[in-house]
Amino acid sequence: MTPEQFTQLAETWGGDIDRWPTAVQDAAREMAAGKQAGRILDEHRHLDRLLSFAPVVDEDRAGRAGFAVLQRMAEKDGKRRWFRWSWRPSSLFPATSLVCSALVGLWLAGALPYRHEPPDALSVVSMVFDSSTLFLGGLQ
Repeated sequence: MTPEQFTQLAETWGGDIDRWPTAVQDAAREMAAGKQAGRILDEHRHLDRLLSFAPVVDEDRAGRAGFAVLQRMAEKDGKRRWFRWSWRPSSLFPATSLVCSALVGLWLAGALPYRHEPPDALSVVSMVFDSSTLFLGGLQ
């Protein structure tokens, strides 16, 4: 077994040789007797001990961490952007259509003024019977 293979196995399976594949355990134990391989195993045993304990996380800490992640996702290039603006013509289409609609409405209001004429009796009766103001049990 080469030192590179030993290092790769230690990084993959950890510092306990008993968890390694059985085909390489004997060769790994022989190599672990050396100084360099023993140091590699000690490093990975320390990492195994650190990962064996579950951290205690309270709700406030989890909320702060989640909010921090959302803030980082909202940032771009280290600057917070609350809006996105691009100078392509397609991005100006909604604003242009709104302005054009308002201008056409103002022009029509000036060109065709509203004239209020009193309604005749037939129109009033038709409005009453066609509207949904009648309730159940009334005239229909």
